[in-house]
Amino acid sequence: MKNKKVWYSQMFKLFFWLTLCLVAVLSMLAVPGQQIFHGQDKLSHLVVYMVLFWLLLLAYGKQWSLISLGILLACFSALIEVAQSFTGYRQAEWLDLLANILGILVAVLFYKALQSCKNTST
Repeated sequence: MKNKKVWYSQMFKLFFWLTLCLVAVLSMLAVPGQQIFHGQDKLSHLVVYMVLFWLLLLAYGKQWSLISLGILLACFSALIEVAQSFTGYRQAEWLDLLANILGILVAVLFYKALQSCKNTST
């Protein structure tokens, strides 16, 4: 049983880091095309960072506090926005950073709600 838990832990860590690298690369590419609806860009930021936080939580949630994980991911998000400002085809946007942080916060609230439900059912 312990070997299975170790394997899952390693797979979550690998999947998180691969996904984080993919997000970093995609964040630096030029974005072709138009949005389908107004706010699509901000919604995609929110969803991507919700997923990233969940992966981070699965990978490192037993070793790091929730607040530490959230701050680390928010700092990564800020670094990506700064890096985008150095490209000739992307720009840093405060609203993107805000959407990323909101995605992290929504994931934290969802996690806390699940924990609360789990604790009341036992």
